[in-house]
Amino acid sequence: MNLNTILRFFAIYLPTLFTLVIITAYFFSFISKPIFISLILGFLISFINFLIGFVAIKRGINKSDKSFLFIVLGGIIIRFFITFLSIITVLVFLDVSPFYFIFTAFIIYFYYLVIEIFYLKSLKITENL
Repeated sequence: MNLNTILRFFAIYLPTLFTLVIITAYFFSFISKPIFISLILGFLISFINFLIGFVAIKRGINKSDKSFLFIVLGGIIIRFFITFLSIITVLVFLDVSPFYFIFTAFIIYFYYLVIEIFYLKSLKITENL
């Protein structure tokens, strides 16, 4: 199994399975509506953050080192503010469970951060070959 297949599994298939489990649990009334919304919104905010970071890496990977750092680090700053404002907006204006929402958002955020690091490492490995 190559590294891209493993990354695809952890970046796409496993989170999709998580989402389907949450949706199924909601439809069978194992979790309440505020908890369901909290979990889904926490997941979505972190997933959008990951997508922005992935696009920044893809755009910057073939640039010079200085441009790559500018794009990726600039993307990190932009992602931070988007995530921060999204979390504050959800907590203030929507009926969510703050504990489940914040817990999900940060766990999924760190999960995708690890995937980004492994993706960058895989690019470094293929570059050295």
